[in-house]
Amino acid sequence: MSFDFPIAPPILIKDSPKPRRLQTLQEARQFAKDALALGRSPPWRDIHRRLAEANSEEDAVEAIGALRELLMDEGLLVSSDSSLD
Repeated sequence: MSFDFPIAPPILIKDSPKPRRLQTLQEARQFAKDALALGRSPPWRDIHRRLAEANSEEDAVEAIGALRELLMDEGLLVSSDSSLD
């Protein structure tokens, strides 16, 4: 079984019909894997690798932070003051 870690606060991603909520490292790993399958940009390969290789709390925090930053850069992060959820 691979290392899992809670994401606090959860990451809210713009999706239809409602935002997608990532609450654990495992969910973030699956999201990045799905993003690669959809043909997302090259930075997603690095994010996927970092999430997949995270096996400590420090690695998880850094990988999750990088995921948040990439989502923000691509306009996919729901802001905390948004009423989308």
